[in-house]
Amino acid sequence: MAKQSRCRRVARSTPEPPVAAVPATPEPPVRRWPHPVEGVEPIQDPDPALHYIRCALSYQNQLLADIKTLLQQLVPEETREDAENS
Repeated sequence: MAKQSRCRRVARSTPEPPVAAVPATPEPPVRRWPHPVEGVEPIQDPDPALHYIRCALSYQNQLLADIKTLLQQLVPEETREDAENS
């Protein structure tokens, strides 16, 4: 006896709607920063002491970032040495 398939293909009475070319949700508007006006120079710091402080803080932040990187490199090395000595 041959096996009969119990699945039947059902003919759809309504055709599927065509896929719309327009997305369902519109894209948000593009926002751009305005370009600086040509011929106008940016405002300089009126006080040279503020410029010095800004440069000193920037340098200090860079040093702290370098120290942090070095400490992160040392920590795994110390944990490996402790595990070998135990």
